[in-house]
Amino acid sequence: MEPVFKILQILGYNHTYENFIKIREEIYWKWRSYREKNHIELKSDVWWKEILEKLNLEFTENDLSQIILASHQKWRTQINLYPKVKELLSDLKKEYKIVCISNIAEGDLAREDMDILGILKIFNYVLMSSDLGIRKPSPKIFDYVLNELNIKRNEMIFIGDTLYDDVQGAKAAGLLMAIHIKRERPYFFPNFYIEPDKTIYNLQELYEIL
Repeated sequence: MEPVFKILQILGYNHTYENFIKIREEIYWKWRSYREKNHIELKSDVWWKEILEKLNLEFTENDLSQIILASHQKWRTQINLYPKVKELLSDLKKEYKIVCISNIAEGDLAREDMDILGILKIFNYVLMSSDLGIRKPSPKIFDYVLNELNIKRNEMIFIGDTLYDDVQGAKAAGLLMAIHIKRERPYFFPNFYIEPDKTIYNLQELYEIL
């Protein structure tokens, strides 16, 4: 949030960074919870508008765009691919259609991330929740892909790192298999559990399963 804080100061914000973070967290997590519980995707300007209003700042649509971009670009510098991901995707594409279905408010920026990381063009199809306004685990987002690519439910396997979004969503959509890859990452629904068809700890385990 440091790049955002600099923009806020230009807009006239003269309180502490800690005060900004407190307000930002409160409003962001309110909308995050709403999105998760209702399986609805919203663009991030929804909560940024409320944050700026709470901070008593006057702003334009261009200011909002600059804030969203500055925040994402800073985050982009901190992400990397897991080992051998490109090789695995390229191998799988020889025999399968490879699809990405992701929950994210700014799908265009996420596609840029994937392109920079060198994996965007490997996928046959990429669908972001912001494209439809629907989030996993809603089966509607899986149904959309099935219809677009003319794939049968019993032909589709989904691999994801959250039980709530990915495993529950794939099962609700009636897919052939829901595979959970366990990662060391924050989990927003710690009390939620649904049994995956398979649990893996490394993507390379997919070779044996398939």
